[in-house]
Amino acid sequence: MALAEISIEQFSAGIWILTIVMGVVAYLWHSPKRLAHPPRGLRQARKLLAGALGAVATFIAANIASGIYVVAHPGDPRWSDDAPLSAPSLSGTPMIGQHLQPLDSVMDDIVARINVVRDIQQAIPVALDFFAAAGWGCLAVIPLALFALVVRKKWQKAESASYRQTIEDLQQELDDVKRFVNYQNSR
Repeated sequence: MALAEISIEQFSAGIWILTIVMGVVAYLWHSPKRLAHPPRGLRQARKLLAGALGAVATFIAANIASGIYVVAHPGDPRWSDDAPLSAPSLSGTPMIGQHLQPLDSVMDDIVARINVVRDIQQAIPVALDFFAAAGWGCLAVIPLALFALVVRKKWQKAESASYRQTIEDLQQELDDVKRFVNYQNSR
């Protein structure tokens, strides 16, 4: 199916379907591997965040792309409701028609330009709807970014605790080795 065969409603539905699919893919694809045993809730929060950010980024990009497509094709009948204007022929006028023939091409050119302006005028609101949806998507990134900061801080705290525990374990093993070496030397 070519883009020229898709209606505005199908464009919007396709954007939402693509958004949901990409969110699920980002959720399933994301695997936090930095910590050996990350806390379960934190791991889920990071996966949800990755899914949400993937979905919002896809939503923004798809809406911007759709808006650009609409602007690039202003004469498309999906957003041009009115029939194009046509210039009347002056060459058929009795008695002076032959003298008005050169004006026919001028009139046709003027009307063609007016039709282009009308097409752009009708395409702009459709494109602005897509751009506005992308703007709402950008607005949705703000709480996601705040959530990402909180999750990152908790992740760093868990990572720091994991490192501290590893250092304590290694220190204990080193103390055990030192005692063992001293034990062997005292014989």
